[in-house]
Amino acid sequence: MEASVARSGTEGNAKALCGGTRTDGLPAFFVPLVNHNYLFFMKTRFSLLSILIIAVSIISFVSCIVRNTVNDPHFDEKGYLIIDSSDSIVPQVGVESVKFFIEESGSMNGFFRKSVPNRFKKDVWEICSYFSRVAPNMTILTNNGTIGSTIPMKNFQTRMNTGSCISAASTKVPVMIESILSSIDTDKGEVAVLISDMKYSPVGQAAPAVLLSQYSTDLSYIFGKYNKALCLVCATSEYMNNIGKSICDNSPYYYFIIGNERQVAIIRDCISTHLTNAGSFVDNIESGFDYGKIKYSFGRPNRCSQFEDQPTFEQYEEADESDTCKIRLNVDIAPYRWILTDENTFRDSFKANALYGSQVEIGKINIEVQNVTNRILKRTATAMVELKLVNMATDSEVIEWALDLPDTQVDRFQPFFNALNEGDVTKSYSIEDFIHGMFYGGVVNKELEPNYILVTKKG
Repeated sequence: MEASVARSGTEGNAKALCGGTRTDGLPAFFVPLVNHNYLFFMKTRFSLLSILIIAVSIISFVSCIVRNTVNDPHFDEKGYLIIDSSDSIVPQVGVESVKFFIEESGSMNGFFRKSVPNRFKKDVWEICSYFSRVAPNMTILTNNGTIGSTIPMKNFQTRMNTGSCISAASTKVPVMIESILSSIDTDKGEVAVLISDMKYSPVGQAAPAVLLSQYSTDLSYIFGKYNKALCLVCATSEYMNNIGKSICDNSPYYYFIIGNERQVAIIRDCISTHLTNAGSFVDNIESGFDYGKIKYSFGRPNRCSQFEDQPTFEQYEEADESDTCKIRLNVDIAPYRWILTDENTFRDSFKANALYGSQVEIGKINIEVQNVTNRILKRTATAMVELKLVNMATDSEVIEWALDLPDTQVDRFQPFFNALNEGDVTKSYSIEDFIHGMFYGGVVNKELEPNYILVTKKG
């Protein structure tokens, strides 16, 4: 009895110490702790929920911003560029085979003098050696312009250096060109390169003067018939007389490249780079190219900010002319004619205007060119253009910009025009007619489509 009372007393003391027992079985001592944790949990829950609601609201607000307030058809209302499914994407391809052809004729003899070094021999051999993996042979064009013997490149080197290329033949350029075009398979990635002074001299043929007057037309027919991309690269070299003395230190000759446009562009860049490094390069000109869309990116803007990765800039701020809104546009110009890397030529070619009444100005232009990357002849060329937008007439504006390529600009070729006869080694007899023929017959470069930049005060 006493033990039972003692045990009961002990339990009573424990209950009193713990504050008694609740009907849910928990000691009353734990109730404040449970309530405190519960309240902390609920407060934290409501805080996180509040933050989530605020974040969702902000995102919803931002995503609902109408940046394209002028309803320009090139952007959706949020400022995303509308991509045209028909926009061409030019695939990256390599060169599978290069077929070199060389003209041997009387007008070329000054480049081939026996045992006499000149830039022609040096440059031709360096270029042929560079492509040796895909170009093991050289084909000699015959007296009537058709394809003659094909010899290993090493044998050609000996033939060129020892004067064995000296010839009395006349030049029949149309026959040469058609022979080459009919011998290459561009579907297999083959590219042809003709090395020639391009002097058309139909001596010995019936009515040579009449043939010369029809030269451009004949060439345009041939080019139109095969419909391939074409590129003419002009170079210069010393021209030697028959005793090995230079009578002209910058006599022109050419590398004429034929094939599909991507492969032609690769060969163009490699040959032009070699010639530039040697101090022999003049210019290149091309036709039959569809360059696709212009590649571009943006640098850091001033008084606005780029919206995601879009050609859209928001939070436009009006300011004085010295600190106005500036968009820095980086244009990839490596795919195009090399003359476009001349700042004045690029400035003349670059067009920009505002579509909805504002004022856009073309500011500074810087051009960076690199022809060798990691010891490989890989050309990069970027024009960095500063576009200034002032006096925005509405809440949004669209800048339209484009490149008007200098397809037919021949300023650097012109010193070699208007030769009176084939014997003028300072000029290229009938080369202007050849260039005209390149741009007839439907073999022309496709005009580049314009691009668009949206600028808005919203955001």
